[in-house]
Amino acid sequence: MSKNVSKNHIKEHHTPPENVPFNKITSELVSTTVTGTKKIKQISIILSILSLLGILAVIVKLFNDHDDSTKWGYVAALVSFLLSVGGGAPMVAIAPVLAKANWIRPITRISAIFSLAGVSTLIMTIPLLIMLPSLIVDGVRRRSIWFEGPVFSPHIWDYVALLGLILTGLALFYSAALPDFAVMRDHSSGWRKNLAKTLSRGWVGSDSQWRTLRMRIGMFGTFYFLILIFVNFLFSTDFAMSMVPGWRDAIFPMYHSITSLQAGVAIVVASLWIIRKYFKLERYIHTDQFWSLSRLLFGLTLLWIYFFYSAFIVFWYGRSANDKAWIDLLITGPMMWVFITSALFIWFAPWWWLIWNKVRRSVNGPIIAAILILIGLFLDRVRLFVTAWSVPTESIHDKYLTVIPEIILPGILDILIIIGGISLAILPVLIISRIIPVVSIWEIQQFNLLSKPVKYIKTHGVLVAKPD
Repeated sequence: MSKNVSKNHIKEHHTPPENVPFNKITSELVSTTVTGTKKIKQISIILSILSLLGILAVIVKLFNDHDDSTKWGYVAALVSFLLSVGGGAPMVAIAPVLAKANWIRPITRISAIFSLAGVSTLIMTIPLLIMLPSLIVDGVRRRSIWFEGPVFSPHIWDYVALLGLILTGLALFYSAALPDFAVMRDHSSGWRKNLAKTLSRGWVGSDSQWRTLRMRIGMFGTFYFLILIFVNFLFSTDFAMSMVPGWRDAIFPMYHSITSLQAGVAIVVASLWIIRKYFKLERYIHTDQFWSLSRLLFGLTLLWIYFFYSAFIVFWYGRSANDKAWIDLLITGPMMWVFITSALFIWFAPWWWLIWNKVRRSVNGPIIAAILILIGLFLDRVRLFVTAWSVPTESIHDKYLTVIPEIILPGILDILIIIGGISLAILPVLIISRIIPVVSIWEIQQFNLLSKPVKYIKTHGVLVAKPD
């Protein structure tokens, strides 16, 4: 880590951080990898069983409904939900870091860990790709973004793009975790010490290693953002818009991306609250983290209504038969109450809740908005993807929908797949918490080296040195 200081600034904190010695920081955070091992092991076993049941349900569903794509809407909604939550969370560890925000230091590890949830997204995408209609249906090329591409272009390139997103996220997580693997190598024992010795790759903290670390974080963070937007574009167009005849919406892919960022911040807030309480990390996770995240969440919540209204107003004032069919399918049709409920949870309720300063500047306030948003996002994905996949394949070449399909309720297999897919996404997050601390040791230590509590006018603040 460079010791050069280019600029000092004052930043107000509600609770000035304690000047904790490095050895105490290390021992406290390393101990979190063994805290509650028995309970986490029990939870991991339950999640593993639910994950296996979900995978078995997918296999059974492939045998039973392999010739009917209309039965796969809830699987598509699940994959979109997992992509939005697991894909959006690492962005919390990217944008503020590139902006050199100091409040983000205790959060980067938590948000980057969610790139491991991509394992569930990859697995659940496989049956969905099998059921996705090819570009040529009944001898006629259907409408899609792949104008002259080979028949199975969306199947291949969508999966390659998703795989690239997950690998980039894992590379970002591993690069930023190298110093802490070295700490685990030197301060843990047993299998954790041996594993950390392998993963640390001879890290000793030289100047060249720190320079390389900062370069990798910046490089992988930039690539991750670009790939995330691209994957959201591909998934929203190939698995939603192209399934509905006449659905042409230039804003929908960005709507899918914005809600992914909103869900990413929400899951990080929820995880941060649980980790702070369960591992008793109040010394390192302060009100500042929740305050800053709640402001991000509030801004993204306002962007939801902006992008939704920007798309809706085109169809509302267009009033063509195609526009009316879109409104009947996704807004006022069979999914009307799902739409109303999702809008209430993903926009109105968190907007009204987070608008209050006391709520945003608290630990327990943002968690309520985060839970509401996650519920609302899942309902929104059900509204979008279940309705899109409910359109029969024989209608895929029509100019627009003339008959709005009835609502399809989830079956037992759908419920098992949803529970199993979410369990499979949570499982690796729990497992990695047994290997490396969920709060980055080196970033906490770096903040301690660069800051000190000071009195500023009538309040307390923190004098922070910004490295080059």
